[in-house]
Amino acid sequence: MAIARRSRLVLVGSVFVVGLALIYPAKWLIHPWAAPWKPGLVGYWQGEVAYGPGDNRTMVLRLKDGVGGGDESSEIGGSATVCGSGQPVTYAISGYANDYRGTSFFLNAEIPTNGVGLFLGRLDGSWDGHDSLAMSTALLKIDADGTASRVTSGDASFQLRRASEADFAAACDS
Repeated sequence: MAIARRSRLVLVGSVFVVGLALIYPAKWLIHPWAAPWKPGLVGYWQGEVAYGPGDNRTMVLRLKDGVGGGDESSEIGGSATVCGSGQPVTYAISGYANDYRGTSFFLNAEIPTNGVGLFLGRLDGSWDGHDSLAMSTALLKIDADGTASRVTSGDASFQLRRASEADFAAACDS
């Protein structure tokens, strides 16, 4: 009796483990841009954003997969920091891939509460499938009274290159 019960537990445990082994990698069939065995859209990125004439700021971006999906959360998440103008600004990032391979995507940069100054708007991006992102955004100006206005009549375009975690951590140190 005890052997039969133990055998059932082992069988149920084995089915559970095999199920996880099959289901977990299946997400990379849906999101190949996040597969861990090759350079993907997820990871660390760094570049310069022109906030205006003579006002180039360093931006670091960390994208990660598995944030959620569906109606209540995004499939791409992460954070971004823009250095310059006295104080670094850190954004929570959320967004979606526009296509299966993740070569086109958009990201929402959540403006910090009580922020005053220039901020990133929605980021539209394209990924070359390797080590470069082409990004564009409309910069937003937030006044002390909370009024928001678009600074640029067109989009501010910039490039980000693949970076390391150390680059991300040290971006605003200099």
